[in-house]
Amino acid sequence: MAPRKIQAAWVFPVVLILTLFFGSCSPGPRIPVAGQARGQDLLTLLPAETSAFMVADWNRLINLKAVQKTIEEEKELSAYRKKAEAFVDLQKSVYFLAVAVLGDTKKMAENVVLLVNLKYDRSKLAPEEQKNESNLEFYEGVPYFPFIELEESAVACLAFLDNSNLAIGSEQAIKKVIDVFKGQKPNLLASREKRPYFKDINMKALTFGWLTVPAGLFQAEAGDNPAFKLAEKVRYLSSFSDYRNQAYSLELKIYAATRDDHKQIAETLSGLKALGIGLSGQAPEISQVLDSLEITASERYVKVYLSLQEELLDRLKQSLKERLSGDKPGQAEKI
Repeated sequence: MAPRKIQAAWVFPVVLILTLFFGSCSPGPRIPVAGQARGQDLLTLLPAETSAFMVADWNRLINLKAVQKTIEEEKELSAYRKKAEAFVDLQKSVYFLAVAVLGDTKKMAENVVLLVNLKYDRSKLAPEEQKNESNLEFYEGVPYFPFIELEESAVACLAFLDNSNLAIGSEQAIKKVIDVFKGQKPNLLASREKRPYFKDINMKALTFGWLTVPAGLFQAEAGDNPAFKLAEKVRYLSSFSDYRNQAYSLELKIYAATRDDHKQIAETLSGLKALGIGLSGQAPEISQVLDSLEITASERYVKVYLSLQEELLDRLKQSLKERLSGDKPGQAEKI
């Protein structure tokens, strides 16, 4: 009986360890399924040569009280919303959006693509003249149609990847996405160059993004300007923004070649912060925002972080509105 008791004593801790281990390991990125997808899943639809992207958790974003209030107050936004909701419920059926540049940022028209993760009815999205299947074009078995044409050449196309994902962009761009979707080309997360940096990005945030800074971007302006010379050393930028506990946060990471570069960039940004605080004496809200800005340098990157309570942002918005209109607090009451 003793050996059996010893064996039984091991069962509980072993099961507990395995449960904790596998429970803490989230599934890897996969082709996004509407209603089940995570933000990082949209990166599985982008090719490895993608140079910039921004992913937004649309379902969270559109349902924020501040966003809903802005839409209600702005007549133009309300009008656009009504038009869009003839095709899809923006608050319930759209989950994620991603804007990306699939290659050279100098050729934006050719390389920009918009990915939409949603639940939709294709018959509602296709114009009347396109509802006949013969009007659709196909690439690798995936249907798409050009909805803006110039001299019989497709400028913008809408591709129906599957029941959860749409791709909108030039014919060249949507075909790149389809190649990745079909597994014929590697996706962005397979990039050995970029993948290590993606670990630094909070992909559970409201929005997150990445930019490969084009070589020579600031070269023409650099001259003897030390700030532009320093900017020339920046290789990558990553960012995220979020909303938790009635506060908005924003984080920017700047990647240069060396730790010394990071130190110099942090010092320059800190100097600009101090200058801004000094010049914002008559605008206490702006001063408070700048004072909350955290700038730190490490061997890996420069981190710029800002977290602000919603109440402060409301006051800042009101203050800027009054300054732009030329009014001062209480002026209306005095009149």
